[in-house]
Amino acid sequence: MLRFASAIPAVFCLLTLAACLPGSPESAPAGPDLAPPIPVDNRAKAEFERMTGINSDAVAAISGNAKRSYVYFDLFAARKAAVAAAPERLCRHYGKSLKTAHVAEPGDRVPGMKALVVECN
Repeated sequence: MLRFASAIPAVFCLLTLAACLPGSPESAPAGPDLAPPIPVDNRAKAEFERMTGINSDAVAAISGNAKRSYVYFDLFAARKAAVAAAPERLCRHYGKSLKTAHVAEPGDRVPGMKALVVECN
């Protein structure tokens, strides 16, 4: 009986802490440091490379439009110089100029994946 007596407060503490945890990643809103979850994108990988300059094996998807785009890429597989040049190249693909760009976490927080958030004029 005494062995289980110490387990009861531990279970209560765990349940209390669990109530403090945020909801599932799918329910997390997109913000400045959180992009939408990675979408399914069945386009040819060669098109991703043509649009961004990032090696095709590193890009999982591209979503958005000419005003705001999200390029989902593998942080470890992508060439750093290509990622740095991608925002300008993507805006040129749309016939626009670059306004801003930054790297964010995808909403589903897939390990190793990042989202390049690109805004064009």
